Amino acid sequence: MVCCSFFGTIIVVISALCSVALLIAANVGTIGEQMSKSSIFLLELNFVNVDLSSIYSEASSYTASELGFSDAYIFGMYGYCRGTQGTSTTSVDKIWEDINFSSSSCTNSSITYEFNPVSFVVNEINDYNTLGISITSDDISLPGNLGNYIKTAEHISQVIYICSIIAICLSVVAILCEILCWCMFSMAVVEFFQTLSFFAAIISSACATGAFKYIETEFNKYESTFGISAKLSKNFLVLTWVGTGISLLTILLIMFTRCCMRSPAPPVIYDRVL
Repeated sequence: MVCCSFFGTIIVVISALCSVALLIAANVGTIGEQMSKSSIFLLELNFVNVDLSSIYSEASSYTASELGFSDAYIFGMYGYCRGTQGTSTTSVDKIWEDINFSSSSCTNSSITYEFNPVSFVVNEINDYNTLGISITSDDISLPGNLGNYIKTAEHISQVIYICSIIAICLSVVAILCEILCWCMFSMAVVEFFQTLSFFAAIISSACATGAFKYIETEFNKYESTFGISAKLSKNFLVLTWVGTGISLLTILLIMFTRCCMRSPAPPVIYDRVL
């Protein structure tokens, strides 16, 4: 059984802990009010210049506030928040940014939340309009091909959440195995769990980036018609991709410690035969 050295264990554990911390921040940061405080979210939609008649054909004589729309919305893994955005985005440093979002209310956080732009618009109008009207999904129009992308967006929302949780949990298991590897576990077991964690993290990160980048592109492509602009969270992308990258680094460190930093085998002592 190949066991790790003390120094190798410290290096691997620190790397894995950094990966877990970043992946947890990307996940937890998208819960409710945390999104507005941290500017960590999946997608932002700006409704300040919305053309209501493009979304709802009978809304030409109404205002956005009468229909219940807020100025801006941010969406995360567990729900979304409504509120107003500041006049500009503030760069905290070269990597981090603050969108200056002021939240007025958020949906109840749910692990089963699925991003559905049609249901979102219908719920906003039915729950917050001051006109006493009620609409259905058949009354709503969306930019480009988003109407055909709803089921895909719903499924991908669940994949992002599930794979994020799996990546975090498996990495924690790998850390525990690494700490105990002197006495109980082979380094191959540690590498196995960390590799599974990496694949789960990269699936979650890739789905979050690809799916919501497509949604962002569709909204911005038709911004002149619908008046809705979209934006991804730079903070979320940094956290999830750096966390995924460090997860890969952890695997490489495990492989290095297996071949170059393993504890020497105890010497074999033979009894002297007289």
